[in-house]
Amino acid sequence: MQENVSPLARINPAIKLGALVYVMVLLIAAPTLRETMALLALAAVGLGCSGWSLLTLGKRVAPYLILFLLTFWMMAAFGKGSTEVWSFGWFRVTEESIGHAWLIALRMLAFVFLSLTFIATTDQTRFVMSLIHQCRLPDRLAYGFLAGIRFIPIFQQEIRTIRQARRVRQQQSIWPWQTFFAISLPLFTNSIIRSEQIAIAMEARRFQAERTYYVRPVVTQQDRLFFGLVCFGATLLRIVV
Repeated sequence: MQENVSPLARINPAIKLGALVYVMVLLIAAPTLRETMALLALAAVGLGCSGWSLLTLGKRVAPYLILFLLTFWMMAAFGKGSTEVWSFGWFRVTEESIGHAWLIALRMLAFVFLSLTFIATTDQTRFVMSLIHQCRLPDRLAYGFLAGIRFIPIFQQEIRTIRQARRVRQQQSIWPWQTFFAISLPLFTNSIIRSEQIAIAMEARRFQAERTYYVRPVVTQQDRLFFGLVCFGATLLRIVV
């Protein structure tokens, strides 16, 4: 999660999350391809306003386009239906399965666009503070969630270190599950040690529910306007299209 200079980055994270979740609910309830494509277009507009450059946008979206194609193929080739279009071996493509595949794959892509929009325009600390003050999330859960997010880059660095150490020692596994356990076991052990250290540090600093905050996010008129526009636009697309 990161924050940039785009207008979406200035929106209160809890309000922004609520608006995006509302669009996701409409996507789940969209029964036709036209409604799904309309909501997908709305999600694409949001991603385009996320502040990422075209190059960064292409790098982030490219893996999900491959997933989109795989999802479409799996749903089309193994779906059910009576009007057969093509068949080969155990693959059987019908008109009904193609329509269903488009619906599921486009819905998945819209979910990806909405999620990337939120990730690209949200600072993790501001998000957690917003959950505490706007969503009334308990402090112990919120700070635990924040600590978990900040563990991710540490885990990535530790995985690279373990792989380099195995390469230096010329350790090679025959089966993939052996590599998985060789990396996950020391990673799991270090995670327990780090979590214990963080818990002791929080207790030592008298972590408690009654506390003051350096940053206290508030809901502004701009946030309310954003929430209203997104919900109204998505509902209008859902009804009119």
